[in-house]
Amino acid sequence: MRREVAIGAEDSTRTVLVVQQAEAEGPGLLAAPLPAMGLTLSTVRAWRGERVPAAAQDFAAIVLMGGPMGVYETARHPHLADAILLAGDALRRGVPVLGVCLGSQILAAAAGARVFPGPVKEIGWHPVRLSAEGRADPLLGLLPADPVVFHWHGDTFDLPAGATLLASSGRYAHQAFRIGTRAYGLQFHVEVTPEMVDRFIAAGASEAADFGGEEGAARMRAEARLFAPAIGAAVPAMLRALLRPLAAS
Repeated sequence: MRREVAIGAEDSTRTVLVVQQAEAEGPGLLAAPLPAMGLTLSTVRAWRGERVPAAAQDFAAIVLMGGPMGVYETARHPHLADAILLAGDALRRGVPVLGVCLGSQILAAAAGARVFPGPVKEIGWHPVRLSAEGRADPLLGLLPADPVVFHWHGDTFDLPAGATLLASSGRYAHQAFRIGTRAYGLQFHVEVTPEMVDRFIAAGASEAADFGGEEGAARMRAEARLFAPAIGAAVPAMLRALLRPLAAS
């Protein structure tokens, strides 16, 4: 069960901050392994107007979740500018960061890369190809070979300067990247359960034409039962690899 604490309510250096940017896109499977690592979870519900902290050093790690907005829509969604500043602070200070979907775009923007609408929406379960660096990576290398993962995005980004490309797909070249050793951007979702996929479908009803309507929704649900367990099984080890120095301290 996810444990949420008020920021500053306890030792913040043992707290992983989750910036949640849409009701349907919570931390999911990323939450469960934290207590065994001696870490707690604090969630900022940015879509409700909750303040995104400015200082990454106040937290053990930062997790930036997905959402339907674009990074470039800061006028409509002011929290995005705050999230970009937070990610940039984490990069400068070496605080571990994991960006998922929109979160990966925020991380790319914080590192100075361009984020922009892509030519086509990528929605549903699709394979990604790990690069040689991805296969050798301590996080991405824990995924199955050529994993089939869940996507829901229409935007993409240039690879940040100095970043290592870890995964690509047939539609989008930049699916996962690493900056240094402590910051990861994943354009796809590793945190979803079949129940979360249901919530994505409900929240994304306006995009039904992009995923094939009821037939496409049924396919996504069936594929969630098929593919989500293998991806989810890797998540605890991926988190331990990202946060191992913290868990051991």
